[in-house]
Amino acid sequence: MPIWRSGHIQSKSRHPIRLPTLEQRARVLDLLSTLSPHYTKECTRNSQPLYVQQALDRYSPLVGHNTPVGNSWISGLLGMDNDDHAQTVRRDLAGGDHKYYFAINFYNSFDVIPDLFATLFRVAAILGYHNVFVSIYENGSTDQTKALLRIFDALTRSVGMRVLIRTSTRTRGAFNHRIEYLAEVRNSAFVPFHELRDSEGEYFDSVVFMNDVLPCVDDLLELIWQSRRNNAGITCAADYMYHSEIAAPVFYDNWVSRDINGTALENAPFERIFHHAESSARFQHHLPVQVQSCWNGIAILDPAPFYSPPHLQFRMAKITDGECSASECSLICNDYWEAGYGRILMVPRVKLAYDSKVFDILHPSRRNLTAIRRYSRLGGLPDDPRTDPQDRSWFGPHDRLFTEEETQPLNFVPGPENVWCWGWDGAGDLEGPDVDPIWELMPNKSTRPESIIVKHDRSMEIF
Repeated sequence: MPIWRSGHIQSKSRHPIRLPTLEQRARVLDLLSTLSPHYTKECTRNSQPLYVQQALDRYSPLVGHNTPVGNSWISGLLGMDNDDHAQTVRRDLAGGDHKYYFAINFYNSFDVIPDLFATLFRVAAILGYHNVFVSIYENGSTDQTKALLRIFDALTRSVGMRVLIRTSTRTRGAFNHRIEYLAEVRNSAFVPFHELRDSEGEYFDSVVFMNDVLPCVDDLLELIWQSRRNNAGITCAADYMYHSEIAAPVFYDNWVSRDINGTALENAPFERIFHHAESSARFQHHLPVQVQSCWNGIAILDPAPFYSPPHLQFRMAKITDGECSASECSLICNDYWEAGYGRILMVPRVKLAYDSKVFDILHPSRRNLTAIRRYSRLGGLPDDPRTDPQDRSWFGPHDRLFTEEETQPLNFVPGPENVWCWGWDGAGDLEGPDVDPIWELMPNKSTRPESIIVKHDRSMEIF
């Protein structure tokens, strides 16, 4: 397996990488000529000033470097060029020492890599490059993902960002168990996590696990903020796919996501995703929701269960012991509950897409509604962020103002006794789960109050 450090080691494979076509080469050249995101570049470019002010205050505890006297990174990234408000934010923040490990898996991800790396550049600049390590594992891609990764590997190093990219020609094959294979792929992105501990004594305080999604800068910052604010074991976003029958996005990852009663979430519009009434109400008001499990494109993990007993890792189900063959992401959530790190939450404000079509629907541009219903203000009011009709809709502008409820920590409760599981026992290219769903009994530890007690304090000072 080649590791790109100072050079590229040729992979000895029976399946040589296909040479790029002229069209593919032209696409790479076009990307290199701009070196900017394609789909997410408008995320925060024209944010309403009140949102920028809120974000500056909210995310200032995450700044991992000595903030300059002039314009700050955050204000520039959120679209405010004349950063008067930034001068009021505390400037005595010393370079933080909270360490972040980013683990990313890629497969045929050529189209999203520029946007994802652009976000990584900016988020790492805020957290502090010295506090960030990025581990990328790519395997089996048949497009030009490998070539593009090599380019961005050089770019990240040029700005002082620590990155390790590993690639492989391995694919699942016809006879490998799907979940066993996916668990191995995720664990491969974790290899440097353990190597840095063993060889250099470096430990990380938060793990950011990302799929090939299209996140904005403040999406990642909000997930990290909520994770540390709530001392959560796992914090995830909400991801969406396009449903052609209703011509609108619907919630995507319902194979993994379970509400706090253990019930599966629905592939449905936002008002019908949760069966748990209180969770549904919070979700529709864009407030963090406690869940039994989730993943949804990006997950922030407390690394303590990986470092200390029981030394968790991604795995397939113990089928011979009667364990339901759930997703490797469901099983890691179950293992977090059993290890006593069951503080798991979903952040509905962060809406993720896997393609530009859904992204554009989720994040429409804010419109000036002066000519409509005599509405004369652009954006909400500080005392009532929902005064703009656009912010009362679900797929509204990205710069929706924060409410006071979003700042309050969650009151976590122990997990459910049973969880709905739809297993995937077979091997090969099956279209989906192949086992009748069951209500699986959870270990006793997950239902006890000890499962939600904070064991690893990752909190931050809120100004």
